[in-house]
Amino acid sequence: MIAPLHLLFVDDDPDIRTIVELALGLDPTIALHAAASAREALALAAASRFDAALLDVTMPDMDGPALFTALRAYAPRLPVIFMTAHGRDHEVAALRTLGAAGVIVKPFEPLSLAAELRALLGTAPLSG
Repeated sequence: MIAPLHLLFVDDDPDIRTIVELALGLDPTIALHAAASAREALALAAASRFDAALLDVTMPDMDGPALFTALRAYAPRLPVIFMTAHGRDHEVAALRTLGAAGVIVKPFEPLSLAAELRALLGTAPLSG
């Protein structure tokens, strides 16, 4: 068994949050902490330690890349994966240039989201 992955997930869309919560809930080794805004995410980051973050790119007030930069104050080496509806090559390349561990393009396949996330982070799923 591997240790749980404490994941900070941020998306302003309540439907996407619900889908991701259900999808990642299929992996018992992922402890998901969801936030509806960058502000809420920063409060969680100040109070808790996370192993990785999954951030929506387009959000009001503070977008994903700006949140990525702000999170560095709490966890300089925090692996971050972005979720975006804009999956053009140059946009994905720009997110990777920021230092993202990966990019998941919406719409995503909910049943394989945990495996895709683990693959991008280089961590193995629960075996046995």
